[in-house]
Amino acid sequence: MRYFFITQDKNLPGSIQYRDFDINGSRHVFSKEDSSQLDSVVALYLAGDGNEARWDFLQHPVTMFSRRFRNILDAYEPGLFFQEVVLIHKESSRQYRYVHTLMDQLDAVGSQTEYYPNGTVKRLVLDSGKIGQHNLFLLKGNQRKDPIVSLPLAESLLRRRPMGIHFEEVEVQ
Repeated sequence: MRYFFITQDKNLPGSIQYRDFDINGSRHVFSKEDSSQLDSVVALYLAGDGNEARWDFLQHPVTMFSRRFRNILDAYEPGLFFQEVVLIHKESSRQYRYVHTLMDQLDAVGSQTEYYPNGTVKRLVLDSGKIGQHNLFLLKGNQRKDPIVSLPLAESLLRRRPMGIHFEEVEVQ
């Protein structure tokens, strides 16, 4: 099986700007274990002229998929927790709906992973045996915190012509 990091495409113009929210701080990563501590719906207000692009995947301030992908994500990875996020642009009277996706964190780093002397990852290799049947997950520990998707899930997302999503393949042993 092949796996990919999924990230927000930073090279696209017209990104969303938040009002009264410090997005320059550290990135927040929540997992399924945090679901009981989060509100079921969150509203964030947008700044700008209302002509921002609505990408299908946002990584800041939290990992969010466009609401149109919720059923697909749930079909490939049953048991995910979703928190509704409404992005509101008051001046243009627009609302954009997203789902903050809370995933499992797996200790899926393989023994062939190479590290620099300071302990950071030089070459990441996943262990397919530790991944099991998961199609969407985060790596546990101090590893990279971008979500990882399986090839079937990535293909399913790509068939729906997503905007603003970038896939980067990860080695698997």
